[in-house]
Amino acid sequence: MFERSPPSPAGAEDGFCAGADITEMPNWRDEMTEEEYAGYLWSVQNVARQLRRMEKPSIAAVGGPVVGAGCDFALACDLRIVGPDAILREGFVRVGLVPGDGGGWLLPRLIGEAKAKEYLLTGKDITAADAVDLGLAVDSADEPVEHAYELAEELLELPALAVRRTNRLVDPERSFEEYCERAIAYQWECVTDPEHREAIEAFGENRDPEFGRDYS
Repeated sequence: MFERSPPSPAGAEDGFCAGADITEMPNWRDEMTEEEYAGYLWSVQNVARQLRRMEKPSIAAVGGPVVGAGCDFALACDLRIVGPDAILREGFVRVGLVPGDGGGWLLPRLIGEAKAKEYLLTGKDITAADAVDLGLAVDSADEPVEHAYELAEELLELPALAVRRTNRLVDPERSFEEYCERAIAYQWECVTDPEHREAIEAFGENRDPEFGRDYS
């Protein structure tokens, strides 16, 4: 599900990801055709696409500002941990652009349409406290990277297939009937998974399960 590795910086210096270089924006129209720009933007969007398609849960550790595309990458993750200096900003409108990397789709589904439009239309900051209050971040921590690893370790202790399938099952675009149909297929996969058997045997014997995985 995850690979264990030493914590690494989440972004460079004080930031997580500042998005596109605004100083380069005046040259876009002169240096690219519409088709070339579409290809460029598609490639940026593809980061969010890949994050959304992952079965393994992704955790964004946000220690500083995430702006524009960087904000969208954090929103595309499954879970977010913010540090006290974290700021999420959908600042596209302030430079005369629309949220082109997924934010206008992601943010309303995470915090509701009205509140999302407030942030999208004004470009105002979502502070760390706001993110937690809105349910956008699962927690705030002085060391968000370390806390993200702790959360990952917690998920590692659970049956891996069940975690992956649960992550894929949560989809606000899916109807209830589609959900139920998909749940039947996923549930059967889990029923036949050895980790399910080990988990219920450990529960019955009042012990911790031993899944015997190798994450080295």
